Amino acid sequence: MPTLVLDNGSHAIKCGYADDVGGPRTVPNTTARSRRTRRVYVGDEIDASEGSGLYYRSPFERGYLVGWDSEALVWDRVLGPAVLGCTPAETDLAVSEPVFNFAQIQRTLDEVVFEEYRFASLLRAPAPRLAAELVADEAECLLVVDAGHAATHAVPYHGLRQQSVGVRRVDVGGRMLTSYLKETVSFRYWDMMDEPYIMADVKEKCCFVSQDFGRDLDAARADRRGVGLDYVLPDLATHRRGFVREPGAAAAGAAAGAQVLPLGNERFAVPEALFHPSDVGLAQGGVHHAVAQAIAACDEALRPVLCANVVLVGGSAALPGLRERLEREVQALVPHRVRVAAPDAPAACAWRGACALAARPAAAARWRVARAQYDELGPDRTAAHFAALV
Repeated sequence: MPTLVLDNGSHAIKCGYADDVGGPRTVPNTTARSRRTRRVYVGDEIDASEGSGLYYRSPFERGYLVGWDSEALVWDRVLGPAVLGCTPAETDLAVSEPVFNFAQIQRTLDEVVFEEYRFASLLRAPAPRLAAELVADEAECLLVVDAGHAATHAVPYHGLRQQSVGVRRVDVGGRMLTSYLKETVSFRYWDMMDEPYIMADVKEKCCFVSQDFGRDLDAARADRRGVGLDYVLPDLATHRRGFVREPGAAAAGAAAGAQVLPLGNERFAVPEALFHPSDVGLAQGGVHHAVAQAIAACDEALRPVLCANVVLVGGSAALPGLRERLEREVQALVPHRVRVAAPDAPAACAWRGACALAARPAAAARWRVARAQYDELGPDRTAAHFAALV
């Protein structure tokens, strides 16, 4: 029986069958309504829309799934013929969830999977735990830094068992960075407050993590060409997606008079919030503090090994320079040698980890709950089964 893997992130669903060699499909995990036409777009329909002038409705709040009315629309789209063409009754499901997910949210998810969609079986696990499967054969102890959309988590593991005493969360993720960038450029240049889709694209294409913030800031002040980029905004006529060009360069393919968003120190000042959350009004330590605290909270014998096996995953992990900066900042806080690894395509690590788990029949069988078992055990004992495995 095929296994469908859904990394059900608050920004996007990474979806595909466990034996798909081409990797997952990425579908926006939200719905949107056009201000102009009032049409409602669901999931991947947003990618084919005008992208601008949309009202978004996310099923998630602070990274937790709270709106099943919206999420059901996205799942119906993903499971339907437009995306995967899945037959749930003949499919095993593996799905990710947040760290320390609420019991009522877990219960609702189990009920939807078994009672609404009627999947043959369910494997449910936190996204960092699934990502840990990718390096399970190489390191018995590791610390997963999941730089996600809603927040960044530092989660230590020993023998693939979560060391809950050491889990730390920083409320800065991809969504916060996009909002910060949106507010900054709206104050300085164009009003982009109602364009989160475009600003997320600007962030992904233009931002990077500085290795020396003071030096880069001085360089940007002295000569914008050192760090400056121009982002040509979409005009929905000649180009439906924005693109990057060097300052002053001709905008190939762009219409005359195209609107250009000039970016200077915003490119590295915005990601700096990962290390200084006070920049966005949060009274928290940075990601490097969370990692150091997570290590210090674990047993003393585990600390050197955890330091040597930090794995950076999640969508925000793709920011250029983040791995190097995190390694250096954590090294300044701990006495042991720190090594931070960043796998390729970090946003898909949880999905690939779930595929790796599904490929090991004995391990997957230990995690899974079949629909018949759910009907027999009920939701409470099903939840206890998954909780005992984390």
